[in-house]
Amino acid sequence: MDFTMQNATLEDLNELSLLMNQAHKTMEHPEWFAADNDVYLKTHLEKHGFIVTARTKDKTLAGFFVIKYPAVSENYLGQILNFSDTQMQQTVYMDSAVVSPEFQGNHLQSRMLQNAEAQLKQQFQHCLCLATVHPDNRFSLNNMLKNGYEIQLTATLYGGLPRYVLLKEL
Repeated sequence: MDFTMQNATLEDLNELSLLMNQAHKTMEHPEWFAADNDVYLKTHLEKHGFIVTARTKDKTLAGFFVIKYPAVSENYLGQILNFSDTQMQQTVYMDSAVVSPEFQGNHLQSRMLQNAEAQLKQQFQHCLCLATVHPDNRFSLNNMLKNGYEIQLTATLYGGLPRYVLLKEL
């Protein structure tokens, strides 16, 4: 199936939020996904990152991937990895991936990730991409590993949930 990848705008906010809530409600293991709220999504659309969307030919939102530029003071993943000050400034979070249940199986998480990485390569000379994945979420974990991410450690995050912390240098 063909999909168009493009960056979201503020006009997409309600649609993004609806898809996130729908996906979270239909997940077999909702603890695998830390759902965000509208304020969080809006912040990324305005100034602290960007959101890659995947749409069908008829413009149906099939999925999205949130990329976050954390302030050094908010870079808790860099802190637990003992990053230097320079590394902290080069950190980007590959934050959240959401795919509509009806479009799963089309490799959208991987395709949106690759689109985001291509944009990051154009924006930054050097980038440290960090992601977190629940250890039992084999689908997301395999997507990240196949795209060159490496597990750095296991941590307890997001209010007590286990997560692998993954890293890829661009």
